[in-house]
Amino acid sequence: MIKTSFKEAIMSNLDLTIVVPTYNLGHYLPETLKSIQQQTIDFELWLIDDASTDGTAQTVADFVKGIPNFHATGFNHHRGIGAARNFGIDHATGQAMAFVENLSSIF
Repeated sequence: MIKTSFKEAIMSNLDLTIVVPTYNLGHYLPETLKSIQQQTIDFELWLIDDASTDGTAQTVADFVKGIPNFHATGFNHHRGIGAARNFGIDHATGQAMAFVENLSSIF
């Protein structure tokens, strides 16, 4: 259950969970991950790959290595963006939640 609003979490530096569904993001993903990593507030990150076929899953797995509050998982068959979002919601521990998606990830 989200205990506070996104704005309140940002303003008070409370824990935030960022959920990023991924699917065949190719060359878009590294720039997105770089931007997320540069945020200055404390956050937990969930990257959920929806059975990409272009190497996105490996990029996601490599990105989270060694960062305790960054998590990656992947589905073994394509389930859709709703399933990926729901997985992130179910595993989030932050007091507020944000989703990061770009047009190429709407599947």
